[in-house]
Amino acid sequence: MAAALVLPLVFHALGLGSEFLPMFPPIIMAGCLTALPVGLTVGILSPLVSAVLTGMPPFFPPIAWIMAIEGAVMVLTARWLTEKVHAGARTVVILVLLVDRLVLLGAVLAVATWLDLPRGVLGLVSVVRGAPGILIMIVSLPPLIKTLAGRLQSMPQPE
Repeated sequence: MAAALVLPLVFHALGLGSEFLPMFPPIIMAGCLTALPVGLTVGILSPLVSAVLTGMPPFFPPIAWIMAIEGAVMVLTARWLTEKVHAGARTVVILVLLVDRLVLLGAVLAVATWLDLPRGVLGLVSVVRGAPGILIMIVSLPPLIKTLAGRLQSMPQPE
């Protein structure tokens, strides 16, 4: 969760937060590598704690709430694909990001309707804006997840 709170500060300081989605890699990794309650805590609380501490993402418009939903969905999807389907890390990352973009699109369309804003434009911009971060995650997260998973498996287990 610490990484999910610190990485966005660095990227937002450079004006690159929305494009590179810096909160998402730690959330996806938590979904792949931790117990479900821990992953959900990271996924849901990271955007909300960040909003309280830094104002990013904002509570209104309800971006923090949308990101909390996204975090929960990413963790649940990653956990299911990892535990039940036994999908490889690259497949998990790609499918988690695809599901996330669909959730984001639905949430943005609902909020745009609620606030009487242009749905199509906001939906398209919201989904496409994170493309650089998505590409970086597809390349960088699978080897990192595999490495950390291997290290976790080799650790002695408490009795």
